[in-house]
Amino acid sequence: MEQSFPAIVSVSQPSLGARLTSPESQGAAQEFARLGAGLGLAALYGLALGARSGGVALVQHALGASAGLAAVGVLGIPALFVLLALVNAPVSPSAMFSAGSRALASAGFVLAGLAPSAALLAVTIESPEAAAFVTRGGLTLAGGIGLFQLTSAVRAMLKDLPPESRMKCTALLFGFSLFAIVLAARVWYSLPILQGAA
Repeated sequence: MEQSFPAIVSVSQPSLGARLTSPESQGAAQEFARLGAGLGLAALYGLALGARSGGVALVQHALGASAGLAAVGVLGIPALFVLLALVNAPVSPSAMFSAGSRALASAGFVLAGLAPSAALLAVTIESPEAAAFVTRGGLTLAGGIGLFQLTSAVRAMLKDLPPESRMKCTALLFGFSLFAIVLAARVWYSLPILQGAA
């Protein structure tokens, strides 16, 4: 008489390598890389501004230029996601993170593109007021482009909503835009070149 034993069924867990190379983790890594590149490129603009005084001002301006973008990313975008979720908008954390990282990267790319001319002007302009004006112009342009890209991406996520819900989300986006402008301006105002100290 043969005895039969129940077959052992092994539950296969994906290996660590398979999890690290999954499309989701690759997409998140790509967004983190894009975010880091945007902040790093914004720091180049800060370095260009710091060339006016040199020394410690280089580090202060590099950190301050990227800190304005980082503050909006860390404080503003999660708050926007929560508010949109409260009105049942079809947004996901990954989609908001992707939209935010792309917007911050765009702003960083603009600042990096302006860095050579900003360095030239920061070093050659004698008037502190004129140097501050040039600085504000570059930060405003880059911040505006990044904010426009973010709000456009979020509006695209909301295109299938009924008009009443879309109106609520548009009001939230408007409020977020004001908050982002004030927050970035407050952080950027700490740059010595904008306080007339450089």
